[in-house]
Amino acid sequence: MLCSELRMNSHQSVFSSQRGSDAKLVSSTATSCGGVRTGRGLGAAHYRECRVPSRDGPAQHSVVCAAHKLMEIETNTILDDMGYIRPEVEGKAQAFVFAIYDENQKLQYIGFSKDLQSSLRTLFSRRPEKAYYYKYVSLPEVDQKEMVATRGAWFEEVGGPPPGNKLAMERAAWQQPVDAGAISDRGKLQAAEEKSKDLLEAIRKRGCREQFMPNASLLVEGQVDFVPAEALSPEELEKQKKEMERIMQASKKCKTVVDGQESDFTLFFKSKFPTNGGYMIDVSVNHDNVETRHRIIIGKDYYEPYKVDPESVVELVFSFLLANKVPRHTEGMLLSSQFPINYFSISELEQWFDEFKGVFSSIGDLKGSEFWRFNRLFDYGGVNDNLESLNMALAIEDSSDSA
Repeated sequence: MLCSELRMNSHQSVFSSQRGSDAKLVSSTATSCGGVRTGRGLGAAHYRECRVPSRDGPAQHSVVCAAHKLMEIETNTILDDMGYIRPEVEGKAQAFVFAIYDENQKLQYIGFSKDLQSSLRTLFSRRPEKAYYYKYVSLPEVDQKEMVATRGAWFEEVGGPPPGNKLAMERAAWQQPVDAGAISDRGKLQAAEEKSKDLLEAIRKRGCREQFMPNASLLVEGQVDFVPAEALSPEELEKQKKEMERIMQASKKCKTVVDGQESDFTLFFKSKFPTNGGYMIDVSVNHDNVETRHRIIIGKDYYEPYKVDPESVVELVFSFLLANKVPRHTEGMLLSSQFPINYFSISELEQWFDEFKGVFSSIGDLKGSEFWRFNRLFDYGGVNDNLESLNMALAIEDSSDSA
């Protein structure tokens, strides 16, 4: 049986095994990162005795393995609504077997851990583009045969090891610090610093709010990993705690309906500035494990007559936009067919979407704002209203200029 080895930071013990029926406990290196919505995994009470075949033939020993299949274990998001990794582990578990899934809930990696939170943070920080969901089982004590047997049962259930356990390059990407790809010894530090910036930006875009500090000793070697949470100073931990409390106070959990299914999203109200006619509000929206940032101009006409606060109108607005699957990224040049969702006014939204008036009726009868309403009824002149035709037109213009 081929078992994988997971190397984490020196503050964290994880499990590794070699070829054969026995596993070996090692201490190695890991990372830190953050954010999770956690549900519950499978506890030790849900195990039964079974026999596991060794590489040399039929079953040689009895171990305890999961009675429930991997598909029956609850799926949890690695990042919670606040942008932190906080798995809810019941009891005094001493070991875990866990599975990591990507954005499409496709299995990527199965590993072992003695500290589930640290392991999730490590793997998330190394591969923020791949680590979205997880499942786990917990054990009351370290039993490596039991853990290997559980992983083997999961491999068999899904038709073989996932990419992170099967493919050498993928396995290294999950189990080892990130190689910055420097082509010379002199360039190792610079390449690692640039790579750490890229990873931190990818982590931030995922909505993760935990603090990350690159491991300085690894940077000089051209590798990137982050200091685990337990290595942060008391001042840094206190700062992180206060930031989390602030976020919780400024956040609101909301619901919408997408394709007939109820869907949760979270609003984080970052700032609120008074204007002559109302407010300008900066807000972050976390939906489907993706965080986006928006600035909304809201006039008094949309909240004062109805005796509601501006935040309630913002909640209704994003419930409407998410239900209608309006793209949440509109950076760069916008087409006339694209709603500027990252910076818009409520009156602009009303003019773009006639159906918004019906949705607003849950607050009151929308009489409309004092602004003129313009609807385009006919196309005049340019026909480049889609990205393909616009790119073609720009390419033709560039070629004529060069000639």
